[in-house]
Amino acid sequence: MSPDGEVLLSIKSAITDTEGVLAQWKSEDPDPCGWKGVKCDPKSKSVVHLGLAYHRLRGYLSPDIGKLRHLKILALHDNNFYGTIPSELGNCTALRALYLQDNFLSGFIPKEFGQLLELEILDISSNTLSGTIPVSLEQLTNLSTFNVSTNFLVGKIPSGGALSKFTEQSFVGNRGLCGKQINVICKSELEGPINSESPVAGGYPSPYGVIYQGAKKRSARNSTKLLISALATVGALLLVALMCFWGCFLYKKFGKNDKPHAMDVSEGASIIMFHGDLPYSSKDIIRKIEALNDENIIGSGGFGTVYRLTMDDGNVFALKRIVKTNDGLDRFFERELEILGSIKHRYLVNLRGYCNSPSSKLLIYDFLPGGNLDEVLHERSDQLDWDARVKIIVGAAKGLAYLHHDCSPRIIHRDIKSSNILLDMHMDARVSDFGLAKLLEDEASHITTIVAGTFGYLAPEYINSGRATEKSDVYSFGVLVLEVLSRKRPTDSLFIEKGLNIVGWLNHLVEENKQTDIIDQLCEGVQPESFHTLLSIAIQCVSPNPEERPTMHRVLQILESEVLTPCPSDFYDSNSDS
Repeated sequence: MSPDGEVLLSIKSAITDTEGVLAQWKSEDPDPCGWKGVKCDPKSKSVVHLGLAYHRLRGYLSPDIGKLRHLKILALHDNNFYGTIPSELGNCTALRALYLQDNFLSGFIPKEFGQLLELEILDISSNTLSGTIPVSLEQLTNLSTFNVSTNFLVGKIPSGGALSKFTEQSFVGNRGLCGKQINVICKSELEGPINSESPVAGGYPSPYGVIYQGAKKRSARNSTKLLISALATVGALLLVALMCFWGCFLYKKFGKNDKPHAMDVSEGASIIMFHGDLPYSSKDIIRKIEALNDENIIGSGGFGTVYRLTMDDGNVFALKRIVKTNDGLDRFFERELEILGSIKHRYLVNLRGYCNSPSSKLLIYDFLPGGNLDEVLHERSDQLDWDARVKIIVGAAKGLAYLHHDCSPRIIHRDIKSSNILLDMHMDARVSDFGLAKLLEDEASHITTIVAGTFGYLAPEYINSGRATEKSDVYSFGVLVLEVLSRKRPTDSLFIEKGLNIVGWLNHLVEENKQTDIIDQLCEGVQPESFHTLLSIAIQCVSPNPEERPTMHRVLQILESEVLTPCPSDFYDSNSDS
C-alpha cells in the first residue's frame, strides 16, 4: 500500500459510513487511485483529489489529512462531520479548492490556512465555527471564492490583502462580525486594539464585533469641575426619577388601555437562547416584546401571529406568537423547540430562542427581508426571473432533504407550501414553520398520524388516511415546483371551475402533450433544458403512487447534476489533471 493509501485508511477509520461508499477502500490494494472519490496524479500516483460530498458521512476529520501533501482539491461538503478543522490541513500547500460547507464542524478557523498560498476556493459556510477570522488569510492572494457565512464568528473581519475584495455575501449569518466588508463599524476600534486571532479577547460578542469591558477610565483634569459636575448630575437624576415615577403612575392609571393591542408578557418570563448568539439580556428583549402591537404584525397563520421585533442596535428578528390554549398546544410547542433548537442549517429558518411566558409562547427567529415565496411569486413576480426561480427551488429542496435525510431522527415537515418558504435579501430560500413536524421514531413504518397541512398541497393518500410520510412531503414539494413554474396557486380559480387543481391541470396538459403550456409567460430567461428537468421532477413527485415518487435526496441529486451550472464538480473535472 502506498503512503497516501495508508493516510486515507487512517482518515477512513475516523468516519462512520452509513451508505457504504468507502467499502472498496481496502488495504490490499497497491494504491488508492481506483477508490471511490479518489483521483491520483497519473505518474506519481499521489492523491490530488478527494471528493466525498453528499454521502452522509459522519465523524471527525483526522489530522492525518495533512499528510496528503499533493492534494489539490478536498470536497467533503454536505456531510455530517463534526469536531474541529485540523490545523494540519495547512500542510497541504498544493490545495487549490477546499469545500467543507454544510457540516457540523466547530472550533476556530485554523490560522495555518494562511499557508495555503495556492488556494483559490475556500468554503466553510454553514457549520458551527466560532472565534475570529484569522488575519493570516489575507496572504491568500489567489483566493477567488471565499465563504464563511452561517457560522458563529465574531470580531473584526481582516480588511487587508485577499479578504478586502469579498462582499457581505461571504459573511452573512455571523452576527458577531464587523468590518468594512459588511458595512458594520467595529466598536472595538473606538475602545482599544483587538487581537483578531483570539475568539473573544477579553470582551463579549455583539452585532458590531467584540466590545471590551476593560477600557481605562480617563482621569479628571480638574477636581473642582468634577465635583460640580457630579452634584449637577445627581440633582438632574433625582428630577428625572421623580418625573419617571409620576409618568409611570399616570400610565398605569390612564394610559395602558390606549396602546393598541400591546403584547402581554407575564411577570417571571425570561428568554432562553439557543447557541448563545443573541447579545441581548432577557430584560432588553422582553422590553422590546412588550412594546409590540398590531402595527408590528408582518404575518399570520393557523398557528400564530408573526411580529417584526427591532432591537436598539437596529438588528431585526421575527417573533412568532403562539397563544396558549390547551395542553395539546403545549406539547406542540415543546416538540417544535426540541426540533428547532438543535438545528442550524443554511436552508432552514434559524430559531434564535424563545420567551417562556406562561400566557403565550413566543419564538424568536431570524428575520428574512425577502418575505415569503407566496407573496413574491403572486404579488411581486417581476422579481423572479428563471435563474431566481431555479435558485429558490434548489434551496427549498436542500432544506427539505436535510429534514428527511440528515436529521436524527428524521423529520416530516407536513406543511410544505409557498408561504412557508422564506427568502433572504439575496433571494436564497429557507424552509420555515415546521412546528407541525413529527420526529420519525418508528424505524419500521416511518409514519405519523396527526393530520395537518394546507389544501392543494396535500398528497391524496394523506388526505384519505391521515398518515403522513416522507413521500407526502415529496408530493407537496412537487406541487410547489409546479407553482413556481406556472405562477399559479394550487387551487387557482382557473382549475376550480373545471373541477381540478394544479396537479389535475398538469395531468390534463400531459395527456394533450401540451405540458410546456404550464410555464409562466411572464418569466424571463427560461432555459428549456432545465425547465424540462424541473417539470420531470414535478411529475415524478406528484405521482398518485407514493412508491413511484423519488426521495428528496434523489431530487437534490438531479437538481445538482442536471440543473445547476456551474457546480463544484465542474471545477473538480477541470482541475483534476492540473
